[in-house]
Amino acid sequence: MLDRQQYEQIKWIIARSELVDPKKRGAFSYQKPKSSSTIDLHHRVSGLQLGLRAVQTNEMVNWLRDIKMDLLDVNQMEHGFDYNLLPDIGLRYQEFMMTPLGTTIHTALEFINMHKDRTPVIFKNDFWCYKEIIDNEISELHNLQSNHLLIISVPFFKDFKQRKDMDQVLGRCCELGVPVMLDLIWLPLTNERIYMRNTDCVEVITHSMTKLLPMGGIKGGLCFWRSPAQKRHTTYPLGGNVGFYITKKYFKDFNYYHVRDSLADLNKKWCDILHVKQSDFVLAAEIPKGHMLEDQSLHAHTIPESKLLSLVPFFENDRSVTHYLQDQGLLD
Repeated sequence: MLDRQQYEQIKWIIARSELVDPKKRGAFSYQKPKSSSTIDLHHRVSGLQLGLRAVQTNEMVNWLRDIKMDLLDVNQMEHGFDYNLLPDIGLRYQEFMMTPLGTTIHTALEFINMHKDRTPVIFKNDFWCYKEIIDNEISELHNLQSNHLLIISVPFFKDFKQRKDMDQVLGRCCELGVPVMLDLIWLPLTNERIYMRNTDCVEVITHSMTKLLPMGGIKGGLCFWRSPAQKRHTTYPLGGNVGFYITKKYFKDFNYYHVRDSLADLNKKWCDILHVKQSDFVLAAEIPKGHMLEDQSLHAHTIPESKLLSLVPFFENDRSVTHYLQDQGLLD
């Protein structure tokens, strides 16, 4: 069985790989070592388990690199989208107007701006980036008040599962007249059967592609505004066409759950090697109580009680880490 010293050695192998191979690192400076110095490598190793980003599989990296686009055509492209390509989770997309997504946060700010007379709230342990723009957290259903505005992720950020009380949350929002923004960024990566009721209160739906595809530095996805939407959302859409072009091409070339399904074998392999429990969310595993990796939660910096391990570094470095484990006599 893998011990803690061997696990830490794996993290060093991964950090060095990030340093030399662009396909093994994220789009932002904190997702790779700053230099080859021992101090910078150690700094990266110490935080390598934190956070979550899209997996850079060879298939999707090569697909992105092979995309050819005429930027003039992309600049002038129409913003149509076939809603039938999206899974049925209880949302009536035909009641919304679709525009390219810029970023989830900028859409949230626009949503808040549309309701200046309301207090924006999030549930405790939702996506940490919301906390950068929203000061008010609530913990219980009864905390929702008629003067609120709610932003919530589905699946929910804490455990990447739909909240058990989601239908009740939306039902209370309908009763109180609370407008809701749903963030579906994690949806394409879960095996959970998600379906929502009481969705008449939903005014905005964001569906970023940046956790599904390695395009965090590009941004893009889909944004749905309940009709009739304000004219400025079409006159001056928040999103750009490059990210939207990539989004449309993905749905043309692959089915909605392609990335999730392509990672199924790797997910099982690394859960077995690390002796962690598979979850419905393909990018993470559940760390059992008393496990040597209890302190390695991907949420450790925002949700201390969380016990979820990011599998992204192991997926991306499967070959090199497998060779190391074979050399150690831990794998055949």
